[in-house]
Amino acid sequence: MVKNLLLKKDPNTYHIYLRGEVLFKDLDQFEFDLIWGRLYHSYYKDELSYESIFYDNSILTDASY
Repeated sequence: MVKNLLLKKDPNTYHIYLRGEVLFKDLDQFEFDLIWGRLYHSYYKDELSYESIFYDNSILTDASY
């Protein structure tokens, strides 16, 4: 999974939660915009949340393992 994240040009990934449970994880910007727009405007507005995660690839290049 980490290898797949390193290959992504966009260092951000998104997770969408419903009532604290993960619905979607590791979405890119396009996927997030599409899914969030449809879910948030249609259903569960008060129970939906999301998290944006920024991966700093420079940390991984210095790894010594």
